[in-house]
This record gives sequence, C-alpha cells and structure tokens, in this order.
Amino acid sequence: MSLIAGNLGVVQRLLDSKQMAWGVFAGAAAHLYGNRRPIQDVDLVVISGQLATVVQLLQSNGKAVQFDGNRIIWRGIKIFDDMAVRRDGMVFPLLLDAPMQAHLRKLPLLGAPVSVVSPEDVVAHKLLLDRSSAHGKYDIADVEGVLRRQTMDTAYLRERIGLMRAEGQLMGRLRELGVEV
Repeated sequence: MSLIAGNLGVVQRLLDSKQMAWGVFAGAAAHLYGNRRPIQDVDLVVISGQLATVVQLLQSNGKAVQFDGNRIIWRGIKIFDDMAVRRDGMVFPLLLDAPMQAHLRKLPLLGAPVSVVSPEDVVAHKLLLDRSSAHGKYDIADVEGVLRRQTMDTAYLRERIGLMRAEGQLMGRLRELGVEV
C-alpha cells in the first residue's frame, strides 16, 4: 500500500503543478465513498486527449511508464482519458467533461490530497459495468457501499445517466436499489 501511496502523491503533485483537471474514480473512489475494501490500485481520469501530455510529464520527471494509447500504467496507478463502457454492442460515453469537473471533490487518499469524481459518477459507472466478484471485480458491492453512505444528488445522477445515454440500463436498477431518480 505504501508504494501506491507514494506513487499517487507523485502523480498528484505533477498533475496539480500543471493545473490539469483530473480525478480518482473506480474502486479507489468507491473506497472513499463507502465500500472500504482494500485498494489494489488507483485509477485516475484526465480530460480527453491529454494522455500523451501526461506521459511526457511523467517521463520528463524520470518515470518509466507503460502507455498503450488508451491508458497509462505506472506502479499501481492507471490513468485514462475515456471511461466509456462498452457492453452488449453499445458504447456508453463517460469522460471528464464539464459536469464531472464541476462535481470533483478534494479528499485525502493514501496521504495525498486528491480530486475525486462524485459518488454519482462512481455509481453510474460501476452500476453500468455490473461486474461481480466472480470476475475479480466488485462493482455491485461498491455501488451498494456508496449508496449506503452517501446522499445522492439525484438531479446530477439523472444528468450523468443521460450524458451516458444509459437510461434504459440504469434507471430500473437504481429503483431496485432504492434510489428514485
């Protein structure tokens, strides 16, 4: 854990020094908002089209990163600029867009002051992914943990689901979980 904590601090300082918009999402964000399972890695999202800039920033600071054009991997930190969910032949877009940026929160994670996407963004993303522990993932447990411990901004959650074009996939599921959107 301490290795990831130190690496997160490095990335946080580098991105903040360049005033780049970014946020923690996925399991680490769910950890902060409710489901306290152990953190295995930290996923970050940056504005679309900025991955090459982040690679240059990390490399210019002596960090050897893996970059496949879709994500950056560096010592327990994964950085994306597109979190779209592809499922059943459909694409549900999810980017660090203006609404998501407006809902970022500063929270401490592993000793670093990080920007974190909103609990509504986490819920929409993970509920749409819908992967279980049988797949080594904890999306539904994460959603349930966030919903137990956070009050949802239902207007923003509705907006996010609309931006993802996922009303048909998520509205009924949220009702089943006790969330009226």
